Amino acid sequence: MHQERYISKKTTSMWNYHIKTFAAAGNAVLADINRFADMAVNDEKAVRAIEKRLTETDQSKARAMEKEQKKLNKRLAELDRLFSSLYEDKVMERITERNFEMMSGKYQKEQLEIETRLKEVMETLNESYEKSQGIRDFLSLIRNYQGLKELDATIVNALIDKIFVSEREKMADGTVQQKIKICYKFIGFVDELHITPTKRWSTLPPQNCTVCGVEYVPGSGVSKYCPVCARKVRLERSNESRRRSREQKMTVCIELSAKNDRLA
Repeated sequence: MHQERYISKKTTSMWNYHIKTFAAAGNAVLADINRFADMAVNDEKAVRAIEKRLTETDQSKARAMEKEQKKLNKRLAELDRLFSSLYEDKVMERITERNFEMMSGKYQKEQLEIETRLKEVMETLNESYEKSQGIRDFLSLIRNYQGLKELDATIVNALIDKIFVSEREKMADGTVQQKIKICYKFIGFVDELHITPTKRWSTLPPQNCTVCGVEYVPGSGVSKYCPVCARKVRLERSNESRRRSREQKMTVCIELSAKNDRLA
């Protein structure tokens, strides 16, 4: 199972670091932004296809919700009429007080259930409308970046919410591949990108992990652990560092306590 790493982009320095570390990922992101920008400017047919793919399920659900909304509103109006008629029957003494209370309680319960459901339907419809508007907002925004030559933190923060980069995967033909998921603002995840890591990395031969023995393709010439064992080793070292820190603090406290006892 291949895990994914989240590329942070909260600061310029962090983004620049990641672009340097994941050069191929940065190139793929740049190419994808240009692809969408060109599409938004020059290819109306492709834009409609993207809109349809992203909203098809939501639009189908929205149509069903709109039908249900009309049905619920119609039933609420019927209940209002029934309640008015019931009250008139009570005033004219055509029904007993007991029957009035029983029927009015039944109508009120149904009204509350319908109002609760109507609220849920409206929330779902609003989400669908917001998503459709989000796609239009994204296409309008990304038009401004057609012909983009270089990424920086400002551009990434304007267009993208998150970037996920998978672990490197060795293919059957010996090449190495990574997958990238870009979650754009307004529209979220659209397509999965595939990249080939830098030549320097991809030419490194496979080796065996010094802990578990599994074969893996290293990320650098000094790598000794597979990705799973590397995380375990980092965690163990971190725990050991914290343990030593606690011991040092405890030693200092004991020494200070002994010193205070002597002075007393």
